[in-house]
Amino acid sequence: MKPRSIVSNLAAFCTLVLFTMSCTDHEGPAPATVRREIIAKDLNTPLGLTFDPAGRLFVSEAGSGQSNSQISMVENNQVRPVITGLLSVTDGPAFLGITHLLFANDSLYFLHGVNGMLYSVKTSELNPAQPRSVQQLTSQFLRPFVDGLKAVNPLNSNAYNLTADAQGTIYIVDAGSNVVIKRTKGTGKLEMVAKLPNVTDKQEPVPTGIVHDGTNLLVSTLSGYPFTKGSAVIYQVTPSGQVSIYQKGYTTLMDITLSEGNKPVVIEYTSDGSFNASQPTGRIANTLGNTLTGDLRGPSSIERRGNSYYVTSSVSGLVERFTW
Repeated sequence: MKPRSIVSNLAAFCTLVLFTMSCTDHEGPAPATVRREIIAKDLNTPLGLTFDPAGRLFVSEAGSGQSNSQISMVENNQVRPVITGLLSVTDGPAFLGITHLLFANDSLYFLHGVNGMLYSVKTSELNPAQPRSVQQLTSQFLRPFVDGLKAVNPLNSNAYNLTADAQGTIYIVDAGSNVVIKRTKGTGKLEMVAKLPNVTDKQEPVPTGIVHDGTNLLVSTLSGYPFTKGSAVIYQVTPSGQVSIYQKGYTTLMDITLSEGNKPVVIEYTSDGSFNASQPTGRIANTLGNTLTGDLRGPSSIERRGNSYYVTSSVSGLVERFTW
């Protein structure tokens, strides 16, 4: 699966909608107990989301194929941009720009896979009354380092998602080269932690999400085309770079977060591999692979805060919250 095709290949088959939910580590809620709320709407291809230390919600918007990829703050159901003017490009039916974002080390970090960049800005400088431009951001060019690894042939890179440990070390998954990268706090030094194994000789893992559980990294995978049912996995990556399967049997995983019990909660774009837009076959699944909530149409990003789960949809332009 090629670098910028996570969104475009999926969007070619069906419309993204969002959903979120909370979960236990074993059983899902009764449907009647789930409270669903629209937190934000009319977003321009939203993808990633995160909360700052004060609990404010921030969303990345990939834009509409012009220089209009941005990060917005959502507060009281109002959307206000805080970083504007980043490149957005058209890739088939999809739009590509900023991917995922993260608060760590008193800063907001975010990835722009098209440019191969990691950007950052101090949290204190995020002010919707005075949005920041790309020229006002700190940047680090990731692509030369990724290409230098020669992890895939031909060379391919799509810096897609990121997380941090308690010490402020940042970890990045690159969906084009299928590697996990470590960025040292302070120096910004980049190192490859691990390369994820292929699903088959012709099917790459395509990592889409990453979290740190306090000891190890957990990485969700889309699995490359043809998106075979059951071929996506959650990998565990130790600090020394040892890779093992934490749980298998998923299909087209798009993101991962941790439950209140510190266990993985994942989003499947589709649970049957059909990519039939008329059939809502996406789901939220737990660490055992059990369905917590089904009947979802293409959920693309998930984040937990308290007992609520938040999800974006790149086509519907929504962020929703599910609580029970």
